[in-house]
Amino acid sequence: MLLDRLWQARAMESAASPLELVAALRTYRAARQEFLAFLGCKESNRDPLAEFAERIAQAVLGGALATSRVQKGHDLVTETGETVQVKYLANPEGTWVNEHPVDFRGGCDRYALLIVEALDAKALVVFSREGLAGVCSELGKRHPNQELTLQFTRANYQAIATRPERFEPFGVTFVQL
Repeated sequence: MLLDRLWQARAMESAASPLELVAALRTYRAARQEFLAFLGCKESNRDPLAEFAERIAQAVLGGALATSRVQKGHDLVTETGETVQVKYLANPEGTWVNEHPVDFRGGCDRYALLIVEALDAKALVVFSREGLAGVCSELGKRHPNQELTLQFTRANYQAIATRPERFEPFGVTFVQL
């Protein structure tokens, strides 16, 4: 009963009718289909930001996308044969509500993370497995398993974006977009 009243109150706050909501979804659908077609994957049912992140990583690192769009372990193979896991981290502008675990336990050689704020691609940060412990040390991280994982936060992003040369010796590639 309380849940029903809360749901009704919430529905009353929204000025949109069901038909208006469906119309808005159709507008999004058309824009999404156009964007995915531009990326060359118009039939994809995956998150468009995931598809976009993979293409940005490919444009920066070169190589070929994995043949399976849902292949476990890596999304890209560079021309030198390195496997790259590609992910994105999306947040609102300003205060971040999401963080990201950079995780090499799947066996990839590199990990590319697209930073998105307010649906604007800000940067691509690429980590190497061999250098991750050095990155964690340079960032002053204290979490366990730093040889294979990095708990990536906004402060970490700002540290790398401000002085990317500090992280280059650890195999980090930083590309401002």
